[in-house]
Amino acid sequence: MGSRSADKIKFRSFDDLFGEQEPKGVEKETKGTVEDQVVRIVLAELHPFKGHPFRVMEDEEMMEMVESVRQFGVLVPV
Repeated sequence: MGSRSADKIKFRSFDDLFGEQEPKGVEKETKGTVEDQVVRIVLAELHPFKGHPFRVMEDEEMMEMVESVRQFGVLVPV
């Protein structure tokens, strides 16, 4: 019986794939750039932008589904 192709696959270590996890209590240095900062904004200031790929249709069919999930839970993944 020949060798299986799965046996030929060499896996890298977890750290090689996902990086080493910082120990708790150790903070990384930040560069202080805008990209590194958390900005809190009022939820009302958020609005959809043109060309956004996700749409929620708030029509009668959606309201029926919401009520069904409320009543029976999720029976089949959407």
